[in-house]
Amino acid sequence: MENTDIIYESTKKAMINFEKIKECIQGLYEVLKITLPSEDIYLKIGQDNIEHLYENLLELMVNEIGTVEFMKKLKSAEVDLDLPLDNL
Repeated sequence: MENTDIIYESTKKAMINFEKIKECIQGLYEVLKITLPSEDIYLKIGQDNIEHLYENLLELMVNEIGTVEFMKKLKSAEVDLDLPLDNL
């Protein structure tokens, strides 16, 4: 496989992953809206958290140098990936 093919496939996969992440975030938002009344404080807190999650994801993605360095740390297991969600 040529370098341009590898770049194309990697970019294509990244775009698909990004779309899936957006769908998941939108799904979380919809679940909150369905299950909680519009004036509920937990809805507001959940919405704030979802918005900040998306903002931070975008900031991470456009920070090329920082993201490359982060990925190096991730690959060398310097970053804790454990996300306890009550044993889900």
